[in-house]
Amino acid sequence: MRVKYNFSSKFTQKFHKSPMTNQHSVSFTNMARDVIEQSDVILEVLDARFVDKTRNAELEKEVRRKGKRLVFVLTKADLIEIKELKMNYDLTKIEPYVLFSARGRVGRSRLRELIAVEASRFKKKKVIVGVIGYPNTGKSSLINVLCAGRRAGISPNAGFTRNIQKIKFRNGVYILDSPGVITGGEENSINEKIVKKQTEIGARDYNKVKYPDFTLNEIMKEEPRVFDKFYGVNSHEDVDVLLQTLGEKWNFLKKKGEVDTERTARRILRDWQEGKIIPHKGNS
Repeated sequence: MRVKYNFSSKFTQKFHKSPMTNQHSVSFTNMARDVIEQSDVILEVLDARFVDKTRNAELEKEVRRKGKRLVFVLTKADLIEIKELKMNYDLTKIEPYVLFSARGRVGRSRLRELIAVEASRFKKKKVIVGVIGYPNTGKSSLINVLCAGRRAGISPNAGFTRNIQKIKFRNGVYILDSPGVITGGEENSINEKIVKKQTEIGARDYNKVKYPDFTLNEIMKEEPRVFDKFYGVNSHEDVDVLLQTLGEKWNFLKKKGEVDTERTARRILRDWQEGKIIPHKGNS
């Protein structure tokens, strides 16, 4: 049975489960599908550092199957060299697209115009624009910039948005902000490649990674020198050397004077997820 939602409040509204449903919880995947069902236009939010890694093929297929308009928004554009992105990535694969930065207000006017153009295609009084994407790709920050105010809750932690929020964009146009979506059985996966990918793109919070040193080692295989450059050390591309060096530098020590490698690894992963460390090979 399809879950029904009720609206509340005038400008910032939240979908709540109808009291008529006998379901106790709604998966984020089902929420995203419901957003797609109710929307006329879909914005898929991608991290500009990890374009392909933050695309969701399953949801894109669903959007096209439903005949909805799809627009790609590449957020966190301030964390990349845009010229380098355009040289190394075929952006024609994701047209129409907008490069966007909530910090620098990059792409705001372009995206507002594109939404207006797409909305004008529909001869109806109320047009719904749904926003979907992986956790921590910047969906809520994007909406706050577009709507000229903090109307969607934001946090650097993955999975912060827990409900579907309906926000007024302009007369007759509303935006639905949904929780971050991890599909295909990835959400609770312990597969090392999936955990590495989720941590790398920020979909899994650094504090929730079971083996942070191992995950860091997997990221280092793709980004062998980026950590040395950022921290000003020489690890010889060895995760153990990196953890030992930085653990001693930060005085992250256990009672017997040994380096706390788990704490050190989590600190490095935090810097990575907060965008302090810029990847060299992220646009793939």
